[in-house]
Amino acid sequence: MTTDKKFRSFYQTDRYKGFYQIKKNTYPLSRMTLLAFSNGKRTIYATGVYAEEAMAKIFATIDQYYLKQKAKQSVMA
Repeated sequence: MTTDKKFRSFYQTDRYKGFYQIKKNTYPLSRMTLLAFSNGKRTIYATGVYAEEAMAKIFATIDQYYLKQKAKQSVMA
């Protein structure tokens, strides 16, 4: 899935693969934005100069999280 489709999916449903945004802080002096996403079990944090940059990092981390979960399931099966 391309980054554009990931953003579109998030903005349409306010969720990305079961994760939802729980925190957004903007720090004007350092020009950084902190985002936190959670699915109820795991919380993922990312920072970026813009909210979209932080979201792209979070989307990549969420994709890696589900990839690891799928790999664990295939090893156990």
